[in-house]
Amino acid sequence: MFINYEHNNHVYNITVERRENQFFIVYDNNEYTVSATELKPGQLAIQLGDRVIKSVISQGGDNKFVFIDGSIFKVKRIELTGRKTTEKKEGDLHSPISGTIVAIKVREGSLVKKDDVLLVIEAMKMEYLIRAPYDGKVKKVHFKEKEQIEIGQLTAEIKKEVE
Repeated sequence: MFINYEHNNHVYNITVERRENQFFIVYDNNEYTVSATELKPGQLAIQLGDRVIKSVISQGGDNKFVFIDGSIFKVKRIELTGRKTTEKKEGDLHSPISGTIVAIKVREGSLVKKDDVLLVIEAMKMEYLIRAPYDGKVKKVHFKEKEQIEIGQLTAEIKKEVE
């Protein structure tokens, strides 16, 4: 399962896989093995390595509140939209995921047709293609191959071809 959570205006991309009684969580290219036991409704004992973390989780509207070791974390599940809610300009292309740029198929000044592949992003052994939304000319490519990209970051800019 691929989950995006927002906390303090930062989006965290997490994958969770359950195998028997353990959860395998991948965050920032690190895998963590976690087991959780529900002590009573809304209360969990989470084991991460040798450490046991007791937490209380409560729901409030679209948010969840997680209480751990005297700290309160407000988290909100967000949908994978491919665009951050920031100022948008026509022709801007934002990354729908966090990952690594594995291929750049165009360069500044390239002429592209609608649906041409501009960049390829790899995340969790899957490839995501960033395609041209319309015919145009590439104004700028913001990344190089092998660079890390975060969800919502601008990948490239295209000037729409006038008909």
